[in-house]
Amino acid sequence: MKVIYDPRHVFFQPKNIFENSKIKVNPDNPNKIESIVGLLKKDLRFDFIKPMDFPRSYLYLAHDQEYILWLKTLSKKLKTEEEYFPKVFGYDKIYDTQTPITNNTFEMAWISAKCALTGADYIIKTANDAYCLTRPSGIHAGLDNGGGKCYLNNGAIAAKYIQSKTNAYIAILNIGSFHANGTQEIFYEDNTTLTISIHSNPSDNFPYISGYEWELGCNEGRGYNINFPLSKNNEAKDYIRVLEKAILEIKNFDPDFLIISLSTDMNENDENSCFKLNSNDFKNIGNLISKLEVPKLILQENGYNSNVNEISIKSFFDGLII
Repeated sequence: MKVIYDPRHVFFQPKNIFENSKIKVNPDNPNKIESIVGLLKKDLRFDFIKPMDFPRSYLYLAHDQEYILWLKTLSKKLKTEEEYFPKVFGYDKIYDTQTPITNNTFEMAWISAKCALTGADYIIKTANDAYCLTRPSGIHAGLDNGGGKCYLNNGAIAAKYIQSKTNAYIAILNIGSFHANGTQEIFYEDNTTLTISIHSNPSDNFPYISGYEWELGCNEGRGYNINFPLSKNNEAKDYIRVLEKAILEIKNFDPDFLIISLSTDMNENDENSCFKLNSNDFKNIGNLISKLEVPKLILQENGYNSNVNEISIKSFFDGLII
C-alpha cells in the first residue's frame, strides 16, 4: 500500500491550548506521525511516496474563499513563536481555543491537504488503496471555519478533487471518538457524497453542537448524512455492531470511492478515548472495512498518544490488508 508522507510536518509545532481558562501544552506534536512512520517503514507491505504539488485553487472546492484568505493572511502576519487564539468569534474564523494559529499554520495545513490530494489522485489512477499521514488533521474544519486542531478539511478536499476529475459517488466514513462536524457541514446538501460518522455522543463531548442522529442532511442531501452517536465507555461489541450498520449503508449507496477519516483516539489507552476498544478491536475494524470492494483513501486524523497510534494502526492494517 502506498503511504503519502511529507516530513515537513515536523515544523508544525503549536505549543499551547486554552482549556477551562487554563493554558495547557498542545498535544499535537510531530511524534503523532513519526511513531507511525517508524512502524510502517519496517513493514514491506507499505511503500512511501512524497506528495505532489497542486494549485491552491483546489482548496476552494471545499472551503469558502474568505476563510482561506483570512487564515493565510493571519498566518503571514504572525512572528516566529507567536500564537494567535480567537478573540472575536465571527471575525475570527476559528471556533475554539484549542486551535492556535502560528506563522506557518496555513502552509503546514496546505502540505497536509496536498498529502490527501496526492492520495486522491493515486486512487483515481490505480483503483488501489492509499494511506495519507496527514497532519494537521481535518475533520473538524468546516466550510468557513476551523477548530478542533483542524484548519483545512483534508477528506473533503480529497473528495471534491476526485469529483472534479470524475463523475464519482463517494462515501466518507469517520471512525473515532469525535464527530466529523466539518465534513458534515461541507456535504450537508450533497447527494453525491454519503457522510457517515461514528463517534461519542455530542451532548457531553466535542464538538457539542452537532453529531446527533436526527441530522440527516437537507435539500438534495437529505438522507445522505448519517450519525451514530454512542454513549461514553461503549464496549467494543457495540461499536462493531454499529460499524456493521455503517458498512451496510455504504454498500447500499454503492460508491465509486471510499474515504476513511481514521482516528486512533477510540483506543481505551488514549487519554481522550470515549470507548473501550483495544488493539484487537482495531484489527476487527480493518477486517470489516476490507469487505468493501471499493478503492479506499485512508486519512490519519486524531490520536495524540504515540504508543497507542503505533499499536492501533498496525492492528487496523493487519485487518484491512488480507
